[in-house]
Amino acid sequence: MRRSQVRELKQAVSTHGDAAAMHELLNRSVRFGHKRLALLRCLQAERMGIAVDGAILSYCRRVADAMAPDALQDIMRRAAG
Repeated sequence: MRRSQVRELKQAVSTHGDAAAMHELLNRSVRFGHKRLALLRCLQAERMGIAVDGAILSYCRRVADAMAPDALQDIMRRAAG
């Protein structure tokens, strides 16, 4: 996937609340091992009401468990805003 495609997906999420685009971004983040970004996108997806796959939830829980509390709070604030 090219960067331009990632930008288009991000735009679809932010402009239209596109659940399919968010799901694709989240899967890509996990597939690439992007810990903080995957956790952020997981939280954002859940706020959008998107059902997140159990394997992705497990990955994000492991990431969150390994984070310092202040870093986790930062990501949670970013996901909420």
